[in-house]
Amino acid sequence: MNKSSYPNDGMRQLIEGYRHFFKGNPPRKGFCALHAEQIAHTQNPHSMVISCFDSRVCPEAIFATNDGHICVHRNMLNQVDTKDTSMMASLRFAVESLKVQNIVVLGHSNCNAVAKLKHLEELPSQIASWLGGAGAQYRGDTYELAIKNNVLDQLERLRQIDFIRRAMQEENLNLEGMLFYIDSGRLERFDANGQRWTLVETEE
Repeated sequence: MNKSSYPNDGMRQLIEGYRHFFKGNPPRKGFCALHAEQIAHTQNPHSMVISCFDSRVCPEAIFATNDGHICVHRNMLNQVDTKDTSMMASLRFAVESLKVQNIVVLGHSNCNAVAKLKHLEELPSQIASWLGGAGAQYRGDTYELAIKNNVLDQLERLRQIDFIRRAMQEENLNLEGMLFYIDSGRLERFDANGQRWTLVETEE
């Protein structure tokens, strides 16, 4: 991916950060008292990431971001549930107040939440109501395809939200679907124009 193909500078930072992560030399130092004063009074994140809460998937590490560069909302299934007030409040604040350039739905390989969509009736009521309550479905002939389709379904839900749709129409917001492979560290990105998934290059 060359620099001219990035939709905005925030996405460039995410992809370049991922390359640092993949090569094992992330510049991320993490929050500590020495850096506290630099970000204490304001935040200016370029992106919001909606991630599964799987402990093996850490967006800040995957994109090698410094503190204040991305805001993250995590839940089972990296799901966009418009009935969830925490989700909607976070989205609205990110789009209208923080003016993020990107919202990334980040799925991952071996997502247990996607697998459980096939047998909701066997789950405790709290888990079943969250996974199926917003209409998520196991959609696809293979497990991997179902995981990818879930990411695409969440992107479609985002597009139906009025303030997100408005920001996109004003060309102030870009939506992205990505899939992180836990076993290899590779990252795939959905190409909306070509309607296909492609591996993110690990070199410039």
